[in-house]
Amino acid sequence: MQAQYDRETQRAYVELRDIDDDGGEILTVAVFSYHTTSRLPRKRIEEEIVRKARHLFKKAALGLDEA
Repeated sequence: MQAQYDRETQRAYVELRDIDDDGGEILTVAVFSYHTTSRLPRKRIEEEIVRKARHLFKKAALGLDEA
């Protein structure tokens, strides 16, 4: 897993990797806007954007209109 945040553009990048049932690789990437009103340490921002990415992936799995 990789998580990055660009303070200048306020964009988050999260990459999740796993192995699928066939032995191949699954790669899922989310790029989204992320705004915070307080100065958070880098580690905390990474935790927050991973949390938000997981939420977005779950929402996408259900269908954007149904979540």
